[in-house]
Amino acid sequence: MSLNGKPDWNVSMIAWGEPSDPRSFSGYSSYLTTAIRRHNAVRQEFSAKCVKYRDAFGGAFAWRTNGRLLPRPTISRSWMWSEHGQKTLSRRFAEVLRQSGDRGTFLQVGTLVEVPREFGPHCMLTDMTIPQAEREGMFEVGRMSRAQVQEAIGVQRRVLHSASHIFVLTEWCRQSMIDDFELDPDKVTVVYAGSNLKLPPGVAAKRADREMLFVGIDWVRKGGPLLLEAFKKVHAKYPDTILRIVGCSPNIHHEPGVKVEGYLDKRDPKQYEQLARFYLSASCFCLPSLFDPFPNVIIEAASVGLPSIAIDNGSRREAVIDSVTGCLAPQATADSVAEAMMKVLADPARCRAMGEAARQHAESHFTWDRVVEKVAGVVRQMNAPSKRAASMGVAS
Repeated sequence: MSLNGKPDWNVSMIAWGEPSDPRSFSGYSSYLTTAIRRHNAVRQEFSAKCVKYRDAFGGAFAWRTNGRLLPRPTISRSWMWSEHGQKTLSRRFAEVLRQSGDRGTFLQVGTLVEVPREFGPHCMLTDMTIPQAEREGMFEVGRMSRAQVQEAIGVQRRVLHSASHIFVLTEWCRQSMIDDFELDPDKVTVVYAGSNLKLPPGVAAKRADREMLFVGIDWVRKGGPLLLEAFKKVHAKYPDTILRIVGCSPNIHHEPGVKVEGYLDKRDPKQYEQLARFYLSASCFCLPSLFDPFPNVIIEAASVGLPSIAIDNGSRREAVIDSVTGCLAPQATADSVAEAMMKVLADPARCRAMGEAARQHAESHFTWDRVVEKVAGVVRQMNAPSKRAASMGVAS
């Protein structure tokens, strides 16, 4: 809908980094901002990364190696999620907004800074909660003390309750918002995500009968070692099966049927074309993640007609319909994952049919237009006179 050629809703985007930067929030922020911009509904973009050098004295920085020869400084999550760190960032960010003069509805990708009501309604979007990460001991939470984790949960609770509305990527995350933070269910909306894979024009490849594709940078958290053990069992039964590993280079030596392609940079057209060909030549996708808030690569695979194999944990049931668009392994064991793989690979015709079902499922539920439609619906209601007065804390 539009008024005089302009949309009847708009938002200013906030992220940890520039919202349009592909590095912000694993690229989700960039794709979402681009999708909203296509509707001419983005007023401005803001980065909440209001960190100063003097914050180093308060523990704001940590050193990370990530396989590099020399460590580099990064922002400490324990500082970001502390009362002092979060209030410092929120105070500085409020000053940024004050100087910008921007007023209206804001949409923050992430749950870090608070936006004072004087600037307008503040919505947030996220893929998981700190309690969910704590239960699995994953991400930075796994390296924090119990006291630090409890402080971080308290901070996230306050930030979430201060928001006008919360958008989440999955029902799995929404349930945590309700159970762990006692949020009003009407305040939390599932929007999912769209595919981040766009096939370059003219790129094509013939589908193999038994070729499995894994795409992921974090080999261990994405279930790489488990995947390899399960694949050995599959390869013993179907020696013509191939496992192609993209995104990382695990230390694998001469495993029959395994091809390690390593990291492919989507910003490089040639490497992006190669990635697209791998998606098109594979017969199925496998990502047995031990913990994954929302594996967008499963949506990418489905968008080009690939059925997926995953472990039945987290939000996986929302992305994969078991025995229809792929198969879910009931346990995180090599035997369970191998059995799911063989259910998909045993019959190439059935595998292709599952891939087509996956494509239809993605087109029906996982597109950026659908995400924007859901966000716009909430923002329009929020901008109605009575709703806006309530969100601003003013009697109508």
